[in-house]
Amino acid sequence: MPSLKQLKANGQHISKDDVCFLMSSTIILDELLQEIEIILPELVYCAPVSISQREFSVTMQSGLKAQLTLIIDHDEYDGEKEVEYDRVKYSIYRTFVRNDGDIELYCEVRKGVN
Repeated sequence: MPSLKQLKANGQHISKDDVCFLMSSTIILDELLQEIEIILPELVYCAPVSISQREFSVTMQSGLKAQLTLIIDHDEYDGEKEVEYDRVKYSIYRTFVRNDGDIELYCEVRKGVN
């Protein structure tokens, strides 16, 4: 359910008019009682933001390759580790809770994920 929170941050409007899919998973049992992991994509509205040069440099030193930040409503996020945006799957390596009710998802593409 979409949040009714204001979309303002430090006086500037953030337009979440793009979509992404938060990827969560669940385990089910098949007819042979074998566990099968099912991926459940959840559509959420987002605002893509470029990675800052500082973020890119810090993550490179840690062996990560920051590529994208997505801003979504904090109420929509439930600790998912992967997100799909523009048909590319990203791993979420860090989050930042903003004071306007949103959360920033810092993402990278990892080999073998797509």
